[in-house]
Amino acid sequence: MTANALTIARIILSPVFIAVFMIDTLSAYAVCFLLSVVMEMSDYFDGKLARWNKQTSDFGKLMDPFADSISRFTIFLCFLSAGWAPLWMVAIFFYRDVLVSMIRVFAMKQGVVVAARKSGKTKAWVQAVCIWLVLAVILIQKAGFFAEFFSVAGRTYLITTSIVAISAMITLYSGIDYWDANKDAVLNSYRVKNKS
Repeated sequence: MTANALTIARIILSPVFIAVFMIDTLSAYAVCFLLSVVMEMSDYFDGKLARWNKQTSDFGKLMDPFADSISRFTIFLCFLSAGWAPLWMVAIFFYRDVLVSMIRVFAMKQGVVVAARKSGKTKAWVQAVCIWLVLAVILIQKAGFFAEFFSVAGRTYLITTSIVAISAMITLYSGIDYWDANKDAVLNSYRVKNKS
């Protein structure tokens, strides 16, 4: 399997995740957990595979971050719809990815390649762990474990929101870091356009 195939698979699995999530049963959430693991592992291995087989391409460089955004944002939207995360936190994930995409487009016009930053890689793994933890909490609750603990009103929401909040803050920091490192490319593009 090529690296690009793994990337595309991540996009295809995103609506599958939604369909399974909507079933709203213990077994469905277990499948969602497995799907999230598969999607994250495909993200890890597509880059490795591309480098090992010397298959790096412009298609892969563009599609990989797009597939990352689609797959993770899909899951956070599901969390929002289930009442496991507030809207403003999910908005941070969306705004950050749009900002970085915009930066890449403007930088490309300036002939600048936006390199992956440590904050971006940290953000990716924190989001992945966040997703797994939230789904694990829901699986534990749905399975009836610690029933007395979860019977307290709002406790599940407090736990899942706290987990997502940590991920949202790291994501926000990553967006600021990408802007700070690449803002000149965006601003230069703006200045060049105004001069012409």
